[in-house]
Amino acid sequence: MNGDEGHWAELRQVGFATLDHQAATKTATDLLELGPSFGDPVLGDLHLADFTAPVGPDTYVEVLAPTTPDHSVARWLRRVGGSSGWVLATQVPSLDGVADRAAAHGVRVAVQTQAMGHDIIQLHPLDVGVLLELDHFLPRTGWFWDATPEAQTARAARSPKVDDILAVDVAVADPEAMAATWAAIIGLEPPAGPALMFGRRRIRFVPAAGRSGIVAVDLHATNRDHVPGQRGVLCNTLIRFI
Repeated sequence: MNGDEGHWAELRQVGFATLDHQAATKTATDLLELGPSFGDPVLGDLHLADFTAPVGPDTYVEVLAPTTPDHSVARWLRRVGGSSGWVLATQVPSLDGVADRAAAHGVRVAVQTQAMGHDIIQLHPLDVGVLLELDHFLPRTGWFWDATPEAQTARAARSPKVDDILAVDVAVADPEAMAATWAAIIGLEPPAGPALMFGRRRIRFVPAAGRSGIVAVDLHATNRDHVPGQRGVLCNTLIRFI
């Protein structure tokens, strides 16, 4: 069996949403020492400003903002304080059966579409804790931005401070049940506890205490002498350098 067969999932992007795009992108750039960024060409048509930057050779952070005041994301942001973790973009080898399994678990499909030649399903954040995007993309080593000149430039000058996403904490009402639901819908092995491995990256489900959704992101620090243990905040989300 090669690496593209069987059931697997890779975490490729963590996305944040904000009503103040300029301030949030500056915070992200300063906190993570990001180099050049680029925009997702699809999001402009959806009235979303986008800032995407690599934090490693195959992982990205994204900051998006609605460009119209009546946008559904704008309405949600006004309810949650103006900025928040928003979306996890994950890569899977197949979407066969995902919509049916989601329905069987009472999870709504928010969006089912195609972008840049690849099928996409987004699961509703009220049902799975975040906007969970499942992207059918092969080979496993490939990703949307591989052939984009702006992304290639950004990867060549990516952050000297961090080089990978290690883990994401998602706050939900019932962590173990949510981990099991994600695994069942995606087609992963049932978890032993409230966490799932997406490749070498971990999604941890933690009890919601005041708010739900993405509450923390762990990034691997390249400077092992000074950076590990530092913390910061991006879009009301704790950023830990590990």
